[in-house]
Amino acid sequence: MKVFEGNHLFLLLFSLLFAVCSANALSYDYTASIEARVMVNPEFDHGLTGWSTFGGAKIEERVSEGGNKFVVAHSRNRPYDSFSQKLYMQKGKLYTFSAWIQVSDGNVPVTAVFKTSAGYRHAGAVVAESGCWSMLKGGLTVASSGLAEPYFELHRFMDEQKPMQTRKSNVRFQAVDCQGRTLAGATISLKHKKLGFPFGSAINKYILNNTAYQNWFASRFTVTVFENEMKWYSTELSPGKEDYSIPDAMVSFAEQHGIAVRGHNVFWDDPKYQPWWVYSLSPDQLRAAVEKRISSVMSRYAGKLIGWDVVNENLHFSFFEDKLGGYASAAFYKRAHQLDSGTTMFMNEYNTIEESKDGESAPAKYLQKLREIKSYRQNSGPTGVGLEAHFRTPNIPYMRASIDTLAAAGLPIWLTELDLQKDPNQARYLEEILREAHGHPAVKGIVMWSGWHPEGCDRMCLTDYNFKNLPTGDVVDKLIGEWSNGKLVGTTDSNGFFETSLFHGDYDMTITHPSMMNSSMTQSIKVASTTGTSLETAMHIQCLVEAETPQYGGGIIVNPEFNCGLEGWAVFGQGKTEERRSDRGNRFIVAYNRTQPLDSFSQKVHLEEGKLYAFSGFPLLLCLFIKHNKQDKFFLRSTVSEGSETVTVVFRTHDDQLISGGIVAAKHGCWSMLKGGIVVNFSSPAELYFEASCFWIFLLQSKNTTVEIWVDNVSLQSFTKEQWRSHQDECIDKVRRRKVRVQVTDTNRAALAGATLSFKQTKTGFPLGCAMTKNVLTSTAYQNWFASRFTVTTFGNEMKWYSTEKHRGQENYSIPDAMVAFAKQNGISIRGHNIFWDNSKYQPWWVEYLPPEELRKASAQRIDSVVSRYAGQLIAWDVVNENLHFTFFEDKLGQNASASFFSRAYQLDPKTTLFMNEFNTLEYSKDTLASPEKYLQKLRQIQSFPGNEGMLAGIGLQSHFGSGQPNIPYMRASMDMLGATGLPLWLTEVDVAMDPNQVQYLEQILREGYSHPAVQGIIIWSGPQLDGCDRMCLTDNNYKNTPIGDVVDKLIDEWKSGTLVKTADSRGYFKISLFHGDYDVTVTHPATKNSASLSLKVAKEIPDKTVHLQIHA
Repeated sequence: MKVFEGNHLFLLLFSLLFAVCSANALSYDYTASIEARVMVNPEFDHGLTGWSTFGGAKIEERVSEGGNKFVVAHSRNRPYDSFSQKLYMQKGKLYTFSAWIQVSDGNVPVTAVFKTSAGYRHAGAVVAESGCWSMLKGGLTVASSGLAEPYFELHRFMDEQKPMQTRKSNVRFQAVDCQGRTLAGATISLKHKKLGFPFGSAINKYILNNTAYQNWFASRFTVTVFENEMKWYSTELSPGKEDYSIPDAMVSFAEQHGIAVRGHNVFWDDPKYQPWWVYSLSPDQLRAAVEKRISSVMSRYAGKLIGWDVVNENLHFSFFEDKLGGYASAAFYKRAHQLDSGTTMFMNEYNTIEESKDGESAPAKYLQKLREIKSYRQNSGPTGVGLEAHFRTPNIPYMRASIDTLAAAGLPIWLTELDLQKDPNQARYLEEILREAHGHPAVKGIVMWSGWHPEGCDRMCLTDYNFKNLPTGDVVDKLIGEWSNGKLVGTTDSNGFFETSLFHGDYDMTITHPSMMNSSMTQSIKVASTTGTSLETAMHIQCLVEAETPQYGGGIIVNPEFNCGLEGWAVFGQGKTEERRSDRGNRFIVAYNRTQPLDSFSQKVHLEEGKLYAFSGFPLLLCLFIKHNKQDKFFLRSTVSEGSETVTVVFRTHDDQLISGGIVAAKHGCWSMLKGGIVVNFSSPAELYFEASCFWIFLLQSKNTTVEIWVDNVSLQSFTKEQWRSHQDECIDKVRRRKVRVQVTDTNRAALAGATLSFKQTKTGFPLGCAMTKNVLTSTAYQNWFASRFTVTTFGNEMKWYSTEKHRGQENYSIPDAMVAFAKQNGISIRGHNIFWDNSKYQPWWVEYLPPEELRKASAQRIDSVVSRYAGQLIAWDVVNENLHFTFFEDKLGQNASASFFSRAYQLDPKTTLFMNEFNTLEYSKDTLASPEKYLQKLRQIQSFPGNEGMLAGIGLQSHFGSGQPNIPYMRASMDMLGATGLPLWLTEVDVAMDPNQVQYLEQILREGYSHPAVQGIIIWSGPQLDGCDRMCLTDNNYKNTPIGDVVDKLIDEWKSGTLVKTADSRGYFKISLFHGDYDVTVTHPATKNSASLSLKVAKEIPDKTVHLQIHA
């Protein structure tokens, strides 16, 4: 049905009889109905007494030919326009609901909804038809006693476009040649390598020795779950005798084939499915046994799985709650988050979407249990909704309504064990369920419970003994084919564009063109829901055909767009300049006949001491820089006449000093964007600002004198320090804080004016930390000083290769192990620094002279050893340190050495973010080796390496600033360019060289980093005097702050809310803006000694919210 609002809705009496389609409604069965005692006039024998219009419908009573009376809603314009009755419902009671439903036209899903004081509750659904009566059956509980209004919603069937909108994105490609000219008629071939939507099936141990089973499975599925092999009764058959050999082998098989694994399960709450020896344990013995179990299995597979079913079926059963207390499940989830913090922890239940009559696992009960788990002692880790989906005959409308209800929690929903009882219509029912789930935007994955067994399947098989498809297998293969693009070929239009809609997943894209003779170009792309509705990609050249309009009208630059010829511009050096026009009429300046690198053009501008000047521009590719904040952006467009050359913007002072303001690799045939900036500060008394003005020269430099330099749309804007600081503070308020509104009521929901609210921040949300050395292990003072301030750390040298394997084959992790343990005990996150260092000077002594094959073996042993040891325990890895400045491994192992190291790290620890880590990308505008553009070029090379699709990548910026005024505008411009990728930026080793103004400079750098929305964490490369500070100390030997330490403590205090006490207004409300982090909130009222408390988490991904607190007044 495309339109359903005009449909008439007929309702005839209530009953608990089974649902059929009948020309006449069956007689009313009072003995089976609870609602008959609640509903007024259920059979309409008294006209419309007790009934009223809901929404904008009109209602009337009608009589069938057989004399049955019923109510009709007509003149409907909205889905919920129907009829209703006000009822009083009591908290804690179970209500069953049924009604006979008919519609005037077609077949339409109808849902029964109860509007209550606590929200809307779905009670059941059915597909109603015209010409016959269908029974809608369901039930519900209510969160609080009070009035409720049942009404009916009519839905259209799942629109065929809906799954496409949910699982596909629009993609636009443009083909250009090496001169930047668009290529019409280019052939673009796209091959879908891997589905983006996780779709799989259970497996069992029989797959390990059956090649046919392995080939059949790996050719279809991207995710799996083990039937029994990871369960407690399988891994610990006798107390203390654990055996993980089978699940280890199954995990290895999955990893080898790129198949994700769900961990099933840590505990099962059904008493029938415990290890035999568990039943005789006392509560204390059981508590010790479950701690050993959860620590063992989760530590073993931490970081290797995409989800854990922590407690299976804890709505239907309560083995552990009966033995260990009502919060047993919640405590297990708390422990699970501690052991594998980055992995999603699921509840896993049956009948939540399968059976509307099962009150134990109804969506409302599921969410109630989930809230109990998440509210237990700040259980704030990633959580998911697992729905086993063991169907008999599917009720698709009820399934949809239940998923809708669960989806309101905002958590990922998975169908985890989907199967159907044996039935002549099994294949058809399976297809209906799979389509419904795949089409629902809240469903993030589907796993079927159809593992192959030699003796046959329990309920649902996909193949026969020889792996030939059964009808259910045909359905699965049909849908896999339908939900992928396979191979797609298209041709670019006259502007070089090709647009298409692609299912999410990984693709190989190949482009050919008649002008390319027999050559072609291939690259990998990933299409995902996070890409947005449109992804634009340019093949081969990433640049603009025309420069775009300058911001701020060019700022202080005269004639920035060259609309007035060369007015304001002059020759610099010995070259010549002229104005030219593009084919489209755009004007620009050209420097030609150049003989020296500085031969170009210039403009005199007035710069003032103490001001900050910035360049930046619009992105070269929108898909790469779509997140740019348009404030404070200044830009310079440049190109060269042939090839690709480095172009630098330089300022020459009145005393002939040359100061670099930024660098770009300009390409022939297209406009490249140069971003940068400078701070104007004289460094000697001779340069005091006693004059009214000082003229500086702005120019461009290219060392290759054979090329011309073209420039258009120049912009230069100035800021006072106060303006710059104001912008920082504004950004901090936007990106590091959230607004929270609290309402205080009594137990009758009456507002409590004058209530006192206390907010105490227990943990900051932004990771701000400091490096740590092994000295922390032996100094209590060091430990107390560190743990009281910082939430994240990096080890100075203790995890580096030359520290853990001083002699080949003799590894010693005792020191980093102890440091990891200390950090965990104090809730301090750790960045892994580093796996490899590309500088030849910092290798283990025995590594430097290894032949290539021996180095390959040694490096493989190193990465497998260190990453496997700490997988799932760290928040990040610096995989290769300083691989822009140095190339030790590339020189020995080939140019893809770094990329291959990232690939292996990704395999070993797929949930942890993997970083490059470089110096001078922010700090020094003259360092061409590590410019933002060179950084992104290297990062793209790593990301495009086979096997790195989907890798969590991060941008590590060491931030070792030299003496003298740091170039804060250049720092911001660089972070803008890098942050436009959407990847997390971390300042990983911040320090400042000794300088009289060292304290002031450090504060400027930290404020700039903290205020930038792309920066996700900062680590200071310093510590107490005990560590023997190289450049910067935070304390002396007695842990008394140095001035540097004072600045750090000042900012820590400034960037947290501390303890705030406020009073609620006359309506019981109070509004507050809080820094991200964890809070304890307490409320008291003058009229009572009672108080109420809750734990609150404020984070950027959590929207502004209203928190409700009740207090006994």
